[in-house]
Amino acid sequence: MTVVRQGNTNIRDAEGVSALAWLVTAGADALVTDAPRNWLAAPPASCAAPPAPRPPQHPPTVIAGPAAAAATGARPAPPAALAATTALAEAAVDLPALAAAVAEFPHPLRRPGLVAQLWRGEPDTAVAILCDQPEEPGSPAAMLRERMLAAIGLAPADHAVGHVVPWPLARAPRAEEAMAFAPFLARALALARPRFILAFGQAASAVAGDSRGIASLRGNWLAVAGIPLLATFHPRQLLAQPELKRLAWADLQAFAARIETP
Repeated sequence: MTVVRQGNTNIRDAEGVSALAWLVTAGADALVTDAPRNWLAAPPASCAAPPAPRPPQHPPTVIAGPAAAAATGARPAPPAALAATTALAEAAVDLPALAAAVAEFPHPLRRPGLVAQLWRGEPDTAVAILCDQPEEPGSPAAMLRERMLAAIGLAPADHAVGHVVPWPLARAPRAEEAMAFAPFLARALALARPRFILAFGQAASAVAGDSRGIASLRGNWLAVAGIPLLATFHPRQLLAQPELKRLAWADLQAFAARIETP
């Protein structure tokens, strides 16, 4: 079986073809340069160091509370309800227990016949991908996301996936819906302990407490609960606006360089 070598990661046939397709649509037009180079390696010392994570504008509790409500334009949740949800989330001693708590959480978005997907992945996985909601497997957005990650050497086994709301919607999550599940996501981050987060889209990037739109947030290193977070466009937006793929590719390269840095 043919294996495509990229950085320190082996990508097999299907993933390699998918990654190459993403590179072509993102504007890559040369296979080699004048001198050999590992494009995923850390930049040379003569180059500017990657910017330090931007300190969170609010306490690192993942858009929970009145301050974050003001940043996102949502009405703050009643203190008693938020406290109860936080207590329920913090009572989970591991990720399976947290998944069970989310599945039983009484919220209008709850789908009794559909498994809640707040977090997928093992603890201590170095990279976490954060999205606003689960995507239907095989959907155009899900497939594009896989190609984007494969293009920087991230196979499905190499990263965890978290969602702002744990059930798929036919629209973007409202700010108050994101706030309702924020304590669960905060607990997931505390239990999973990722070292880096790549956030796709406005709702996922907002966990860092920054109220700017995704056009301003993308390419910026933020932080949530002390974890460096890089914001970029969501695959759904890239499908609607293909001209943004070049910017998204630049973001992916920056993320790949950062996670490869010792």
